[in-house]
Amino acid sequence: MNNITPYPVLAYVVDLIKGAVADIKIEYTAADTVTLKDGNDTIHIEQRFDETGKIATIFIKDPKDIIFSEDLLPVLNDIQKGAAAKSTPELQQAKVIINDLYVETDIIFQAVKDCFDEVSSSYEFGKTVEKEPNVTKNTYKFGSNFFGLTVINEADQIIVKTGFTATTDDAVKKIIENDAVKVQKAVNKMFKAGK
Repeated sequence: MNNITPYPVLAYVVDLIKGAVADIKIEYTAADTVTLKDGNDTIHIEQRFDETGKIATIFIKDPKDIIFSEDLLPVLNDIQKGAAAKSTPELQQAKVIINDLYVETDIIFQAVKDCFDEVSSSYEFGKTVEKEPNVTKNTYKFGSNFFGLTVINEADQIIVKTGFTATTDDAVKKIIENDAVKVQKAVNKMFKAGK
């Protein structure tokens, strides 16, 4: 560990990942920065504070989606809960951003993809074209028709928006738009009910 004492939130996140990924190598380069190595794959993690210097945000770059494949998103989304959070006050307001998305937004986006799969086997995810902490913009395909899909994770609701080219058939647009409404209702029920 090079005699570096990491910030408590960063150390907690590293311990969570270490507990899930066997034989991961940990290399702290500063109190706020660490690189985790799993074979040839690396995860880079950095902790930054807000302007008050009190609220920590953990920024994780995980190009191979190791954290997703190890099913750590729910655990990282709930770092404020449990015994560790009670003994580490810094965890109470900490946020985690993985590959430019808040963990909750990433979990919601995975649920949106699953919901589209459940609605019809004709939907096919293309690629993510833009990410902000609470927004993901993607390309999707319905049969042979490409369309844009934007998922916005607001505090009290999730918005699922579609976008089409001028040549998209109106009947196809209507099907996709109706399915997007169904998906939006489903994910709001899953994630925002009771908030």
